[in-house]
Amino acid sequence: MPALLTCGRAAPPAEIPERLAALGPPNIVLVLCDTLRADFTSPYGFEQDTSPELAAWAARGALFERVRSQSSWTKMSMASLLTSLWPRSHGIREAQDGLDQSAVTLAEALRDAGYATYGVQTNGWLHQSFGFHQGFDRYMFPKGGGHPGLGQPSLWPHADRVYEEAVRLLDAHDRERPFFLYLHFMDVHEYAAPPEFKTFGTDSKGAYLAAIRWVDDAVRRVREKLAAAGYGERTVMVFAADHGETFGEHGVHGHARNVLTPVVWVPLIFRFPFAVEPVRIAAQVPGVDLAPTLLELAGVPIPPSFEGRSLVPLLVGAEAEADRATYAALGVPLFPDASIQSAVSDGAWTYARNATPDEDDPEAYEGKAVAPGAEFLFDRSVDPVENVNLVARETAEAERMRGLLDAHQTAEGAGVVEKGVRIDPGIAERLRAMGYLR
Repeated sequence: MPALLTCGRAAPPAEIPERLAALGPPNIVLVLCDTLRADFTSPYGFEQDTSPELAAWAARGALFERVRSQSSWTKMSMASLLTSLWPRSHGIREAQDGLDQSAVTLAEALRDAGYATYGVQTNGWLHQSFGFHQGFDRYMFPKGGGHPGLGQPSLWPHADRVYEEAVRLLDAHDRERPFFLYLHFMDVHEYAAPPEFKTFGTDSKGAYLAAIRWVDDAVRRVREKLAAAGYGERTVMVFAADHGETFGEHGVHGHARNVLTPVVWVPLIFRFPFAVEPVRIAAQVPGVDLAPTLLELAGVPIPPSFEGRSLVPLLVGAEAEADRATYAALGVPLFPDASIQSAVSDGAWTYARNATPDEDDPEAYEGKAVAPGAEFLFDRSVDPVENVNLVARETAEAERMRGLLDAHQTAEGAGVVEKGVRIDPGIAERLRAMGYLR
């Protein structure tokens, strides 16, 4: 065995690729927590202990401090995360849009490289009828809903069900092959948790924090299962989110209303099969960079269609920590107080713009309480929570950021959207119960 692997010391980040290569193709577990904003978790500085498992990951792994998702609506953001395409390129923007078979996904790239690919997901917008199963050998939507201790109906399979299905997949896995396991938890979206985790207050924020604590505990159990099954020494675990959540910022509560910072700032934490000298990367990066990063860590070629860039150079210190421009979009409104909005952030400034009816569906804003064409500009160096709109005062910066967004949106895109998808009736009923469908 190479001396590199026999040493018990924590590896400097620069040694991560070499140590992974010495292990052979690593297993990859992608844990996706729906609706989780980064600043409500322990490793991102939240004052209450919502996520001790994630804090332990960060203490021996890598954390990216400023990751921005590509939408505040799951279907759009996950399409970007799994295909490494910006929203303008994949083209998904409406309730009945899905991924066309021409899309190249992270799971497809790994499967083509010899990986077994498994998905356990619990969000209706990611149902296989929308094409998100592409590349998975097994893509499961667990049966069941409510946990006996929740004290409320659960529309989506809860954390215990995700864990149970993950255990079944791991127990049946052919150990001769590396695997990719994608787990998608919906409990934070539902503000749902059993009584033992409800220690953060009785209001909606307290319920949200309790749900984070429950998912964090489920992640701990997944890690322990991997170790008990003998996979821990060859598995890279990654924790991410599709989008965040607002609690009154910019006058809204929830998500899928805009694409401003509170609802697109998400966590990204890596846990490696060996201890790493903890590293925190301060550079701003977009969610589209995750898929190429995982492929590079696995030693798998990055498909030419991917628009994101691997984060490995930032992770190992081979690239200066310069902010990467990020873009986000929200399509046809799902809620009366939602905007058709697009945004760009260069790290220091955030600019967002609502669409006007002549740009999109002329009836899209009919009866909506949102201003078509409204613009927003925030100087995040002095206003990180984006309270003061400077678009009328900082005209030069507004023009510069407007130009960045215009150039991005007019670039040629891949267009991998399938229109008019028939939504599974059972899934449609649950989405309707949440107010997403009329």
